[in-house]
Amino acid sequence: MEVYLVGGAIRDRLLGLTSQEKDWVVINATSSDLKRLGYKQVGKSFPVFIHPKTGEEYALARKEIKSGKGYYGFKIDSNPNVTLKEDLSRRDLTINAIAEDNVGKIIDPFNGQEDLSKRLLRHVSDAFIEDPLRVLRVSRFKAKLHDLNFEIASETKKLLKEIVESGELKHLVPERIWQETYKALCEPRFDQFFQTLIDLGALDQVFPEISHMNSGFSENHIVQAAIKKKISPKSRFCSIFLLMLEDGQQSLKNTITAMQKRVNIPNDYKNLVLLLENIYPMLFSFDGNEKKEFSAEQYLIIIEKLDALRNPSNLDEVLEVISLKKNYRDIETTVALIRKSLVLAQSVKINNLKEDGLEGSVIGEKLRELRLSKIKEELKRPK
Repeated sequence: MEVYLVGGAIRDRLLGLTSQEKDWVVINATSSDLKRLGYKQVGKSFPVFIHPKTGEEYALARKEIKSGKGYYGFKIDSNPNVTLKEDLSRRDLTINAIAEDNVGKIIDPFNGQEDLSKRLLRHVSDAFIEDPLRVLRVSRFKAKLHDLNFEIASETKKLLKEIVESGELKHLVPERIWQETYKALCEPRFDQFFQTLIDLGALDQVFPEISHMNSGFSENHIVQAAIKKKISPKSRFCSIFLLMLEDGQQSLKNTITAMQKRVNIPNDYKNLVLLLENIYPMLFSFDGNEKKEFSAEQYLIIIEKLDALRNPSNLDEVLEVISLKKNYRDIETTVALIRKSLVLAQSVKINNLKEDGLEGSVIGEKLRELRLSKIKEELKRPK
């Protein structure tokens, strides 16, 4: 049994980047061999095992034979005679098809190190075209490595466009689409994931709900702000919907609902988009201008629309997205008062009202009345 470190850990080390995960490939071994050593198999489709101590993934060397449509349309051959080169040949890009043995010797049969030097994302073999997921994976690596001046090799771009034109993207399973999208949202230049999909003509198949985005997506000021600021992947995702609001789209509910139904977007991502839709028209008119002179009632309505009394983090998350707007500074005073209003509203305790003998819906009405009163008092203070 021979074990090799493969893929991303080597690629990132050669580029001077930190790598979070290590993946290993095992040759001259069977599933039974690994199980006897205490490895635990994960999933049924692929011969992948978890090391009993490190928790790292170890996969039997394998070949993949195209047998159907989509990501799972392959037959797996992981017999112990599969060689390291055969295993590396099924990988997507040359820079990911590099291995290292237990004494530090690099095995690079497809010249991945040369492509690292040339800053090229190049496919390993023509079998690349058999897996439609590679459109998303290459787009994600563009997001990861764009700032290191990586480009997609022209011959690889040609194959990617052939995959798009074949219609195979429609057979990708939702979980894999979102998995690659989430990883891309965590990369330094998440915009390049979407920009590459746009340039390849793939966006209308992967995300038809936002297929109106054009070739200038990456240059948009909201997208640029999302790149520069240290914001969460969720906020980066929602920046796309902020862009849609700024472009005049007045409703996001149908868009995000359709997207979630098709791609299994997490509920908290969808909810943040809906919260953004709720608060945006109150802070801005639909031509993007500031709305001025809020009343105490309006501040309380904003808090209620955000459900911020039950979930105070909702306010922070929505404001993180809205802060990407060019004219966010124009509403900083308003934002400060929203935050202050939330603190004041939180200071009104239901227990005090119960002690006064109030019950049922009367408590809710009185709570709101007291919260409103506190906010009014704050607005009357000299500025």
